[in-house]
Amino acid sequence: MNTTKSVILGVSCLLAGLAIGWNLTRQGVKTTDIRWKYGEAELVIDLEQDLASDETLLQKMFSRPFSAAGAEGWLREERDLYRADDPALVQQLDTVDYNAPVSTALRDLRNRRRGPWSYRTQEVNVGIPGGGNPRRGYANVCESGIFRNQTIELFLPDDPARKITVLATGRYRCPENYAFPDVQLNPADARELFGYGNFSKTERAAAIVVGE
Repeated sequence: MNTTKSVILGVSCLLAGLAIGWNLTRQGVKTTDIRWKYGEAELVIDLEQDLASDETLLQKMFSRPFSAAGAEGWLREERDLYRADDPALVQQLDTVDYNAPVSTALRDLRNRRRGPWSYRTQEVNVGIPGGGNPRRGYANVCESGIFRNQTIELFLPDDPARKITVLATGRYRCPENYAFPDVQLNPADARELFGYGNFSKTERAAAIVVGE
């Protein structure tokens, strides 16, 4: 039996013991604490205090990592309840109908670039190509990079008000182990972003994808 199944079995036994203890307590029978031991860890349930309310019992069960993991595993296996960050949830979402409310909500998050679809800002090297300058408002990027065919906003981290938006339709090869700028700009766009456009190498900026 693997670790996950043994912990889930422990939760099942614990729940059974709690049910029996709760019935005995209601009948006025004197009961003892229920102990669940897993390796060096142990969870002790006081049948009088910890069964005083559902909230108290749940707080006790989730107070220890091993019992919390067991409870979550039991809920997943027996009730199909998953944590939002549980990778196994993806397999369940794969079975959800297209028109289900959760499907609509997920598509809305995707369209608004929220949650797992949100874009992240990253620092980039910006250069001006020696030839084949992109048109104003456009940019060249690595053909294997994440910015290809994306609308990107470039700004200066220490002066966010200085920013431009360009469409990355141009591309160039970026072989591994060679240094290339992440984005190549038209000289006029570079001047608008940095305040000058006569740099011969590259300058640092921040970039974020704002559209496809």
